[in-house]
Amino acid sequence: MALSDLRREMVLSAIEEYDKLGRDAFLKTYGYGPARDYFLVHDGKRYDSKAIAGVAHRDVDGRPLRAEAFSGGNATVARALADLGFEVTRPGDVTDERSPEGLLRKIGTLKTAASATPGARKRHQPLTLLWALGRAAQGADRLVPWKDTSSALKSLLREFGHPGDGTHAEFPVLRLYRHELWDFPGQSDVPDASGGPAQRWIQTTQPLNGLRSWVHDLVTDSSAVRARIVLRLLDQHFHGVDHDRLLAATGLASQPPGTSPLNDVTVPLPDGTPSPGRRTVTTNRVIRDSTLAEQVKLAHDHHCQICGIRLMTRRGPYAEGAHIRPLGTPHNGPDEPGNILCLCPNHHVLLDGGMIVITDDLVAIDAVTHQPIATLRTADGHTLNPAHLAYHRDIS
Repeated sequence: MALSDLRREMVLSAIEEYDKLGRDAFLKTYGYGPARDYFLVHDGKRYDSKAIAGVAHRDVDGRPLRAEAFSGGNATVARALADLGFEVTRPGDVTDERSPEGLLRKIGTLKTAASATPGARKRHQPLTLLWALGRAAQGADRLVPWKDTSSALKSLLREFGHPGDGTHAEFPVLRLYRHELWDFPGQSDVPDASGGPAQRWIQTTQPLNGLRSWVHDLVTDSSAVRARIVLRLLDQHFHGVDHDRLLAATGLASQPPGTSPLNDVTVPLPDGTPSPGRRTVTTNRVIRDSTLAEQVKLAHDHHCQICGIRLMTRRGPYAEGAHIRPLGTPHNGPDEPGNILCLCPNHHVLLDGGMIVITDDLVAIDAVTHQPIATLRTADGHTLNPAHLAYHRDIS
């Protein structure tokens, strides 16, 4: 009955069953309580370490260990799993799974199926999440009747899914349920996300469904958290897609792309000496940020990534979306998260004018003195593309 008898393939088998059943059902089936201090981390996901070790032991003598038959902790379960090459977190280094960081990590470990398009992955789960995030942004109810979910997802899949991948809405929500992001309140017999039984269960049950309540609360209460998730989904799953059109279709373009409050400003010059007289100059500095750039600014809560300033106007906080590799001919930079910075107007002008360049380790450098100005502020979910940074350095 020693934990030293465990083998790595036994633990992987228990992890596979945990993923299939979901955390709550797995713990209930084998009589374990939720872990508090020690978690096994595999493929970016956390597992209750004692339960995994106990269930894995069934491959040693034919039956899983009961929770009361052995103790958990650093000297027993953690050591046994670490000896097999697994990562085990200890008290003090566990991130709350229901924190913004935990949610972003969970979003980053979505397992999507291979697409009918060679080399691509299906977009069903990411599209489902974007649609739910759009509803949260608009203050809509968390739970939706199945017919409404199905109709919305089929429309999005037809427009933004890969050709040949189908428009079945049942499978992505069931997979998100197993990934502990989706909810079917009051349902205890939720099937696996495959085949006719899954489709029949949903068609027969017609369940209310939506994001888990803790997920919905996080993305409703914080536009920054919501935007970081949006940027991560776009960056990982929607290359080559018109992001502005996708954000509009999923309800994440709550207002038209922003325009600078500095547009068309009439500025009277100071009187000065009598000889020059007085004249009026009109400047036209038009900043029309894309819907995607608005998401980048939300992710940073409108703080300039170089100086950290957050400008407040009568309309609310103000920042600008700055493209690292310029859009249009001859640069042909893409409108994608990895090519956009959130900057104050001053640093936007300096970046566009080549007076500031950014190193691959995200240090802003004065292009004249070659002295560092600041290390860029970052936000989870928003990752800059080093290729665009290098291109900007080459043309500056």
